[in-house]
Amino acid sequence: MSGDDRSWRLKIIQDLQERNRRECEVFAPLINSHNRLLENVDTYKTRYNRLQVEVEKLKAENEELKLQINSGVGSGGGSGNDRGEKSLHLEQKIFRLQEELTELHRKKGENAQLLVDLNGTLKEKEKQALAAETRIKELEGRVKDLTERCEGLEQQVNESCTVRQCLNDELVALQMAYTILENRFRNLEQDNTDLVTRWMAQKQELANRMNAENDAFRDRQREDVQKKIQEATDKQITVDPGRSGSVCDADIPVVGAFVVTVPSRALQSIEAHEGEVNAIRWTPSGRVFATGGSDRKLKLWEIRSGKAEIKGVLVGSNAGVMSVEFDTEENLVLAASNDFACRVWTCTDLRLRSTLTGHSGKALAAKFLNDSNRVISGSHDRTLKLWDLRSIACTRTIFAGSSCNDLAVLDGSHIVSGHFDRTVRFWDTRGDTAKAIKELTLGGRVTALDLSTDKSCLLACARDETISIIDMKTTSVTTTLSADGFRTTTDWSRAVFSPDAAYVAAGSLDGGLYVWDVSSEKLHSVLKEHRVGGIMACAWNPNGRSLLSCDKQRTVVYWSDI
Repeated sequence: MSGDDRSWRLKIIQDLQERNRRECEVFAPLINSHNRLLENVDTYKTRYNRLQVEVEKLKAENEELKLQINSGVGSGGGSGNDRGEKSLHLEQKIFRLQEELTELHRKKGENAQLLVDLNGTLKEKEKQALAAETRIKELEGRVKDLTERCEGLEQQVNESCTVRQCLNDELVALQMAYTILENRFRNLEQDNTDLVTRWMAQKQELANRMNAENDAFRDRQREDVQKKIQEATDKQITVDPGRSGSVCDADIPVVGAFVVTVPSRALQSIEAHEGEVNAIRWTPSGRVFATGGSDRKLKLWEIRSGKAEIKGVLVGSNAGVMSVEFDTEENLVLAASNDFACRVWTCTDLRLRSTLTGHSGKALAAKFLNDSNRVISGSHDRTLKLWDLRSIACTRTIFAGSSCNDLAVLDGSHIVSGHFDRTVRFWDTRGDTAKAIKELTLGGRVTALDLSTDKSCLLACARDETISIIDMKTTSVTTTLSADGFRTTTDWSRAVFSPDAAYVAAGSLDGGLYVWDVSSEKLHSVLKEHRVGGIMACAWNPNGRSLLSCDKQRTVVYWSDI
């Protein structure tokens, strides 16, 4: 037991002894007085009894003397005087004894009253002593509890000291480990710096090589075009004089001309992915299309003899692909993924070229900025990011204020974004800071944006089951399309213009592909081939004669009447 424990125990015992001494000294005179009174009472009782006996004797003698006097009077008065004196002496003695007896009675009464008072006082003191004893027992119980509590606290203190010692030992070990790891980190950081420098040099060399290859490819294309133009100019066309018509009736292709038709039948249904098919897009030439699914794969398909055939599978994404885009030269394909990153692959060798990381939320949309070396991406983290593919770095971050579901690119500096807060924002990225030059609020969360070929109109699909056509000159809604049964599938369901902007196609939750006539603002047709579960996206072929649609049931449908 420790010295502190003995000291407080001795202190409690001394306090109890002092209190007992103090309370006993108060009652000591009273008890002594009471004892003396009891002794006096006993003495007075003994004396009283003795006096009573003497009184009785004197009474008997008095009676005897009276009898003798009476008998003496009758026989003669020879000794009458002597008897009279003796009788008088006896009477005086009796009188004195009676007075003494009276005094004894008075003292007895006083002593009895004093005894009663002392008994009352004694009872009161006994009550106080009983209360003090009860209080002492309570305090002793409390002292016992406090003692047990102190022992428990001492045990806790000992345990805490043991734990503290262990923690101190662990802290020393962790500090040593931290020092070792810090040294390793510095070494690794230096190695990483060296590797990044070497990697950037290799990337620069690779970029220079690719640029040289692209320049050579463009030179070959230019030479082929010039050769074809030369052959066309050298070719002689003979016109039959008997045939009506003009020279234009000859079999000469007209560059840029196309006729848009709305297909009515599903030419092919493909189980394209192992999960939901979230995105689909044609190349600018319309010969190849890409699909992105929740199985983390991006697939390229080629139309051959009216059928879609797999051309290649692009891997590298760590989550579902949400958006697909080709560059204008069809050399690169861009995809946004749910793993917070965007990736760029080459279409020729199907190899991953760049990974753009920096978003803190799902990347839901990504577009080329009218240039194969610049990309804009929109994310669930409420930001837009501009990327340079030559340095594979983010050049600017735009804080939009709401989750971005889709993007549209007007030119290299003007962008349109559609957001969760029902707003379409128009951005100008020129200058040091990008700013929203216009905001347009729709009736629901914006799920898709699409520009017409001439970029005069913007399509905006919203979760209020409507599709708005926006005039880019006035940035106002000119047409609103809707239909009974049309239900937007998700917050990132895509809708598209036809190449001539005469029609709009969008998938519905009921599995129907709805096509509207923009000029009449009426529903043109509903194409049924998908199962119920919702069409995620659709894409109109640039030649205007076929459509693609994809759904949550892993299916891609190729629509064409040819």
